[in-house]
Amino acid sequence: MNSKESMGIVGVNYACLSTRVLEIAIQRGVEIGTKTAMDYLSEEKKAQRKGRYDRRLRNTRLLLKNYRSFKTHVQGAVFNAKQAKESAVDILDGLDEFSFDDGLYIESIKKSQQRTFIILRHIEEMLRYYRIDCEQSGKAEDLRRYRVIMATYINDEKKNAEEIAADENIERRTIYKDIGIAIKTLSALIFGIDSLKVY
Repeated sequence: MNSKESMGIVGVNYACLSTRVLEIAIQRGVEIGTKTAMDYLSEEKKAQRKGRYDRRLRNTRLLLKNYRSFKTHVQGAVFNAKQAKESAVDILDGLDEFSFDDGLYIESIKKSQQRTFIILRHIEEMLRYYRIDCEQSGKAEDLRRYRVIMATYINDEKKNAEEIAADENIERRTIYKDIGIAIKTLSALIFGIDSLKVY
């Protein structure tokens, strides 16, 4: 075999080897790209769930914070619950579809007395379930959290954190912890399964 034939065989082998290396590199690139894309999509999905969870917590706090003004707004209503065309879940889900600032969120609920009435009844029913849950737990701190929520947001006589802390014989910061814990539970009751932290 002369040197030209030897160079030809080496060249063919080199070309075959180069093609195989290129195929392996492309395959690895595709695998890495696919894994990276799947990881990115998974993180995006987690971020969306977390965002929805955070919005529901914020919206629960807003609903409770504005409960008294909702009651005032609906007092002149001239309809009954049987006239309602929407359910509380439909209204709450519809509001969650958009990114509102706090004022717009509350104004959208107040838009009609009928919608406000539906939301109020839903909040009151979920507060009733929350009270029952707290009573059945047998834990004094659960009942205290219920009383704190009621005193802060619901009862006719509004109390500040210092007054509630004095009534409950606890530190003021415990009031804020209790509110945070209670709002997580109430969010699950008010908004349903979507408000649970599952990411």
